[in-house]
Amino acid sequence: MLGHIGPYYRVKLKPSDLISPDFIRGYIQTSTVVALSIDERIDTGDVLAIDGQGILVLSLCKDTYEVLGLVGEQAMFPLQPNARHIVRIDLKANTMDQTKKHYQRIKSRFEAVLDREMEFVIGRYDRDTGKSLNLDIPGATVCEPAVEEFHMRDIWMPETSRLFDIQAGARKDDEWSQLATDVFEWIGMASSGPHRLLSAAGASTKIAAAAAVVRDTRTYSVPEPRTRESFSSVSVSGLLSAGAIRRLADELGGDGSPNAPDTILCVWGHEDAPVSWASSEHNFLISGENMYAQFRRPSCNQCVIFQACGPWDTFS
Repeated sequence: MLGHIGPYYRVKLKPSDLISPDFIRGYIQTSTVVALSIDERIDTGDVLAIDGQGILVLSLCKDTYEVLGLVGEQAMFPLQPNARHIVRIDLKANTMDQTKKHYQRIKSRFEAVLDREMEFVIGRYDRDTGKSLNLDIPGATVCEPAVEEFHMRDIWMPETSRLFDIQAGARKDDEWSQLATDVFEWIGMASSGPHRLLSAAGASTKIAAAAAVVRDTRTYSVPEPRTRESFSSVSVSGLLSAGAIRRLADELGGDGSPNAPDTILCVWGHEDAPVSWASSEHNFLISGENMYAQFRRPSCNQCVIFQACGPWDTFS
């Protein structure tokens, strides 16, 4: 099932390397490229990304933006005026030809201001299948996504039959909304690993975390009504293409048989990515991060999608 998920790369590059004619011709114009700088945080430094659509996004602090001298727009987050700016460069545009003045100006400003090496994670993928492709950059380290699998039996989970007992487009009442919240919370706990859940023989799961002096203990109990279920979990950590995730979702759906088991697909975004869904602006705030979960029930041919946005995200 995970055979189509391949490697990505870690490499130190200057930002000007991302707009070089060789990089644009060899990778941007022939495949899907996703990249993210990882050596600075989006709330304190400068972060660059390529969004998979050929757009280079620069989320810049005030000082860098003013010295760079390229046209951007004020970031919506953080809330202080002019604290950050977003610059977007379409690497597929005709104006990015090295003979054009537009390209030459961008290149000269990159070399003058963004002249230090930054560490990136980069993935190159087939546009149709999402399969990982080779990236021939000197000094790049090949990284394989980390895969973890575990199985659990007789685990309490919220009773979910009413979650799917609703017609498409029908109004959801407060009881349904509470059930959906309970299921979403359980999905988050289950996704964190087997140490977060106990078998049905135990009444609750206790999570303890010790700080320097203070010990903080939190207790999670699966709400009633609940049922005993067994499940298998596979987590993949790393840089994945949208195509690979889409293909994985299709494979989890099986052949469409009504006897296929329920499946849950969870996807988390990177907290320091400057891009959210639909190319929206994203910034980091510790009270929440981007993720979504699809709960699929083939027996009734339905899927419930839970979507969570951080508060500093224009998609929300």
